[in-house]
Amino acid sequence: MRKRMERSFFSRLLHQTDVGIDLGTYHIRVYMKNRGIVLREPSVVAFDDRQGKAVAIGAKAAAMADKDSPHIRVIRPLVNGVIAEFDGAQALLEAALTRVVGRNLFFKPRVMLCVPTDATGVERRAVTEAAMQAGASKAYLLEEPLAAALGAGLAVQKPLGCLVVTLGAETTEAAVLSMGQLVSSASLRLGGQAFNQSLSRYMKNHLNIQVEDALTEEIKLEIGTVNPAAARGNLIVKGRDMITGLPTSLRLDSRDTARGMQEALEMVLSCIHRALEKIPPELAADVLAQGMVLTGGGAQLDGLAQVLGEQLRMPVRVTERPEDCVAIGTGRALDEGLTFQE
Repeated sequence: MRKRMERSFFSRLLHQTDVGIDLGTYHIRVYMKNRGIVLREPSVVAFDDRQGKAVAIGAKAAAMADKDSPHIRVIRPLVNGVIAEFDGAQALLEAALTRVVGRNLFFKPRVMLCVPTDATGVERRAVTEAAMQAGASKAYLLEEPLAAALGAGLAVQKPLGCLVVTLGAETTEAAVLSMGQLVSSASLRLGGQAFNQSLSRYMKNHLNIQVEDALTEEIKLEIGTVNPAAARGNLIVKGRDMITGLPTSLRLDSRDTARGMQEALEMVLSCIHRALEKIPPELAADVLAQGMVLTGGGAQLDGLAQVLGEQLRMPVRVTERPEDCVAIGTGRALDEGLTFQE
């Protein structure tokens, strides 16, 4: 249940370094009041097994993955939006907090973190415990759709229904909010990476070519679209022939990418449908009139907003800086004195 925190003068003074954190599967983002996003790093941790501790996080840790060292272990501590490796998540949070607020035994920051709506009790406790062990004085949890709505600047406290869809790297969250509460929600433990995987399978099964994961991402960014009518050009793609096993190349058109990513698109649409099916008629009218707000890094996929709008028969807009919305929302929740779970 949402509650409002006491904000005395001394409380405000003490908590000037409060931070909001989007602890994502692929990236961690940290927001601070009056400073905005102060840290963006890949959610990667490098451990030195000889020393028994983390020696790097973020881009520096990711670069160590290519080094041939038997003592260095590079991991992503989050999978599908939740902690899969506790020590790695704690090390990532500790390094992030140290970098943005420093080390101070007397003035520890309060931290607001977001979690998927379908996160279990165990998964939620892992997030708060990791934050506390990382140096937070208090750790609060905010469900991801509400954080995204706050970050997008939506008036979530009003008695109107608004639909927010967040497409992260490995999670999709669809939720209808009204009066500061989640009225209905649906979660999918896949996100933007599912479009890459869908495209990769299509090229293997229909075009008989296997390409590297990095090239699939490049294809998606350069000519990828989920709108079959879009013309984003073509690209020469090199890979391995699935029949002969020999190196091969072909010219890939943007229409191929639309066909290739259709499977992932349908799963996202199904998630949104599940959220909409549960809402009362009066909120359905609000949602239809106001439309959908699309956030998360995956929201920037070409044609996604247009196709979702056509399929759902409602206006769809991509918020400004969609990849930062959740982090901004967690910070704003602290600014406004709101907490959801402690």
